[in-house]
Amino acid sequence: MTATAVPCRVAMKEVVFPRRALTLATKPTKAWELVRAAQGEPERLPLHAFSADREQQPGTARFVAISDTHNQESTMSVPMGDVLIHAGDFTQTGSIEQIASFSEWFGSLPHPRKVLIAGNHDLSLHRASFEATSRRFGLATPNPDGVCTEATRILQSIPGCEYLCDSGTSAFGVTIWGSPWSPEFCHWAFNLPRGQPCRGKWCLIPAGTDVVVTHGPPLGHGDLCASEQRAGCLNLLDELQSRVRPKYHIFGHIHEGYGATTDGVTTYLNASSCSLRYRVEHAPLVFDMPCSEAKIT
Repeated sequence: MTATAVPCRVAMKEVVFPRRALTLATKPTKAWELVRAAQGEPERLPLHAFSADREQQPGTARFVAISDTHNQESTMSVPMGDVLIHAGDFTQTGSIEQIASFSEWFGSLPHPRKVLIAGNHDLSLHRASFEATSRRFGLATPNPDGVCTEATRILQSIPGCEYLCDSGTSAFGVTIWGSPWSPEFCHWAFNLPRGQPCRGKWCLIPAGTDVVVTHGPPLGHGDLCASEQRAGCLNLLDELQSRVRPKYHIFGHIHEGYGATTDGVTTYLNASSCSLRYRVEHAPLVFDMPCSEAKIT
């Protein structure tokens, strides 16, 4: 399956990942210097190529990508499409009230298919860290198991929505994999140490997946922080370029990294809806892919 080309997308090419960069997996900014020397600077793609104003071609499914809405959904305008994907951080701190509010909104949207993953702010969806994170953010409870179970239940009850956590699905013949992890910082949910712990999650992504959805970015694509440091995961970039080779990779996490880039094989979409000020200032990113299954209209 080949993705519908956007006007600026470069021809497919062989992307060679520099293996020696893996020795710097815990130092992403330095690692990026080696990757950039081997691959060059990623091509930035114009936002108009991912606008909902573009005409949808027959025989395609329209995907709408958003992320990092942080319970600001009442201020959002989401264009119609066949598949709506949210790449995590839909709450501020993952309280049951915040999850319920988001779920009511997400479920009310008319998209036939919805795909959702969690992010580091969605605390109650990560049982392993919840006792620590809940104390930090004033959500401490005598029944953490019950809170986490209820949070997951609410998401799984959203009409037409699939909540993915290191798991996959398909929509209109397009394969999708979702994973909530990002390299550890400040002890949030779904954080893992850089290097092998992160790689262990990325190795689960099936080769040839069409659309990969993670909360955090890969190194070098939509990951440049306001501090001028790189926050992306080197091991994620390696798995995507060396083995998975998806058509699209959707993520968020780094609000200031919003936009689209390509390495000539994969189109990388940082779909963060909120800016650094935690206000919705970025439009959803829209793309079309040929569909091999009939759509219900």
